Formats: sequence, C-alpha cells, structure tokens
Amino acid sequence: MNAELIQRIAVGLLIAIACYTDLTTQKIKNWLTFPTMAIGIVLSHWTLGAFWLGPAGILAAMAACFFPWRLGAIKAGDVKMLMAAGALLGPVPALRATVWMLFLGIPVGLLVLAVKGRLGNLKRVVIEGQKAEVTVVAHAPVVGMGIIAAMTWPGLF
Repeated sequence: MNAELIQRIAVGLLIAIACYTDLTTQKIKNWLTFPTMAIGIVLSHWTLGAFWLGPAGILAAMAACFFPWRLGAIKAGDVKMLMAAGALLGPVPALRATVWMLFLGIPVGLLVLAVKGRLGNLKRVVIEGQKAEVTVVAHAPVVGMGIIAAMTWPGLF
C-alpha cells in the first residue's frame, strides 16, 4: 500500500467516525482524535516526507482554530478533529481545511437554523442585540467537508 492510500483511508475513517459520534452524541470523542494525531505523527515521515510535518499540521490547525473556538463558532471536538487531520495531512492542508470549514459553516449553519425554524434567532441577535437561544449543530460533517475540499481542491485556498 502506498502512503497516499494510507493517508486517505485514515482521513476517511476519521471523518466517518467523527460524523457518526457527533450526529449521535453531539461529541467528537477524544478516543478518536488523540490516537489519530499520534498515528499521524508516527506516519508523517513516510506519508508526508518529513517527521516534523505531522506535529506542524497539529499546531497549524490548533492556531487557525483558536479564535473561532474562543468566539464559540466551533467546539473543542471540532478543533481536535482538524488537529488530527493536520497530523495526517500536514500544516498547509490543515490550514486549507480550516478555511473551507469556516467558509462552509456559514451556509450550513443558516440552513440548519432554517430547517429548525430558528432564523428569527439570528435576527434577534444580529439586529436587536439580544442573547441567542442555543441551537445545537453537529459540526463534524462541516469539518469533514472542509477536510475533503482541502484535499480535493488544494489550489483554491
């Protein structure tokens, strides 16, 4: 098996399992993300060409996600999912995946609000300055779409 295939299988498993757990339990589990980061680090010399690219991917994803996480736009599990993908793919794809996730998150969030009949919540917060009613959104599918988009169209961002 070549390195690219191993990488794609690992990323596919990360996305599939994270989406399942997030959609069913509203959590992306540490038992998935931390071992995936470790595997990415161990394999990074073979799959990415240099040992330091796995840890650099983790740090790049963590740095790129810090402000969206602090603002409450994403949860810690989403950040750890991107960090795990960064360990497998390296720093540049991790940054691209974060940009894609943020880009895709807005329309998906609006769609979820519309489906749940909560678009009025957006008006109350943005226009009237009131406190938002919490609308829970499983974000792993959006993170997964961002990772896939970063792998599919590497030159776009």
